[in-house]
Amino acid sequence: MATTVINAHPETIRFPLMEKPLIAFLLAFMAGTMDAWTLGNAQTFATVQSGNVVSSGYWLVQGDWPKFGFALFSVVAFGIGSLICGALMTSMLRKKRIYTPQVLLAQAVIQAALGAAALRGDADPHHVAYAISFVAGTQGNAFHKSHGMLYGNVAVTFVVQMAFNFLIQAVFSRKGINGEPNLMWSGLFFLVLLGFAMGGAIGFLIDAWTDGVALFLPAAIALILFVIALGERGRPIDPTPGGLIG
Repeated sequence: MATTVINAHPETIRFPLMEKPLIAFLLAFMAGTMDAWTLGNAQTFATVQSGNVVSSGYWLVQGDWPKFGFALFSVVAFGIGSLICGALMTSMLRKKRIYTPQVLLAQAVIQAALGAAALRGDADPHHVAYAISFVAGTQGNAFHKSHGMLYGNVAVTFVVQMAFNFLIQAVFSRKGINGEPNLMWSGLFFLVLLGFAMGGAIGFLIDAWTDGVALFLPAAIALILFVIALGERGRPIDPTPGGLIG
């Protein structure tokens, strides 16, 4: 159970594959590259839905129905991705099966297909953005913990909050959750922010040179993680249920 993991002595804690800090970095990197493409080509963030929610209200008041619809449908696409992934996760867990490889493979296939469509130039950028929001919804729902702690790899406002929270907590006390240093916890969240920023920067650079190739980068990372997950069979892979927020 999650409580056992959280309360265990630091030397006995063993986190599954998808809770490792490097995985959190890579997932955030993927989200950064996805947003780089949608921001450059559809003028929206596909993973960070807070902006789309606010934009939908703004464009509604302005009476700009196309922009209102785009923002609203982006939120809906993200939600449907989360919904379908949640159904898959529940179904797999009830059968005592892992769901991580299936989610990663689906991400890789969809992202590669989107990259191919963007390269051909025959896809509406808004439609591609909807599909990327869908993928982001699946990723955010399936992989939501790092080192036993809840975090966001597709929406990082909470990550910023926790990174600086643990930073100031380190001033008051060296030890934090599970007896581990508060600076370590702060570093875990800053690592996620670094991944998101690097993904955005590299995604923008690639997109500036070529059309659509940037979307193959998160597909390649998802495929690599899929292969790694297959190699971890017999060991914990899926994130554990529950978790802490600080």
